[in-house]
Amino acid sequence: MMNLNIFRILADLAHISSKCILIWAIHRNSSSEGVSLLTQVLYAFVFLTRYLDLFRDSQWTPDHAYNIFFKLFYIFSSIYIIVVMIYVFPRTREREKSWKLASWCVLGALVGAPTALGLNAAALKESYPRHWFTETCWAFSIILESVCVLPQLLLLRQTTVPTVIDSYYLVALGSYRALYILNWLYRGFGPEHYWDPIADIFGVVQTLLYLDFAWVYYTRQRVKLRRGGIVDSEDLRKSWFVGKILNSRRMNTHDDEHEPLDPEAAGEEESRPRWGGRGISVSADDTLENHGRRSPES
Repeated sequence: MMNLNIFRILADLAHISSKCILIWAIHRNSSSEGVSLLTQVLYAFVFLTRYLDLFRDSQWTPDHAYNIFFKLFYIFSSIYIIVVMIYVFPRTREREKSWKLASWCVLGALVGAPTALGLNAAALKESYPRHWFTETCWAFSIILESVCVLPQLLLLRQTTVPTVIDSYYLVALGSYRALYILNWLYRGFGPEHYWDPIADIFGVVQTLLYLDFAWVYYTRQRVKLRRGGIVDSEDLRKSWFVGKILNSRRMNTHDDEHEPLDPEAAGEEESRPRWGGRGISVSADDTLENHGRRSPES
């Protein structure tokens, strides 16, 4: 039987709630403005590499029904969000810096996974895990998840468009990480005396990123646009941790964020919603302007 405690259950419920809140917000606004496609793709990689045990017959038993439900939900909900962002609703175009940041996150996790497993084995005076492939994929997912949010934070700093992300989503994500830390403490100091250095260390890193961004979100002077709000560089100057990672202290008012993304954008400035010159929306088949003019029957 699985070893569950109240902190683990509440953490899982908070995590699944964050997914549901994001999906609901996208459909409610008929838009995925301000949601980072790169972050959602990274989350999909996290779940696909972490839950390889779903291919084992031994996992498909009633005793593992709880885990199976949550694992399948995380995988398919992540894929669903990616699909609706690409093919259904308009989204915010992410710049080259975001793609580079996401690439560095993946590369860092690829290098860090075997390194972390090797150091952990050396500290415990053990050999490298016998099931090295699945263990390396698991460590990769843990490290990658700790930094998945960085492209999202960078997008919110760079864009002036309304965002569907709200405080409920951020609170759910932050609660998920905080409750998992309590779960680790309970397991470590409780009857199990179980510690997992890799999950614990990178879980703390991820929680710090969420908490720091939440501090910025709640202490900034909010600018309300449509049904959401924005975070700009001035707001991120207040952060302890995120601002240093994203280099938000460098303010350059003449960068490409203030330039149209294509030559035609300058001529269409008056016809577009007054969201500023950054973060022009794109959808799979048409522009946001056409998207907004669809008839109710379409």
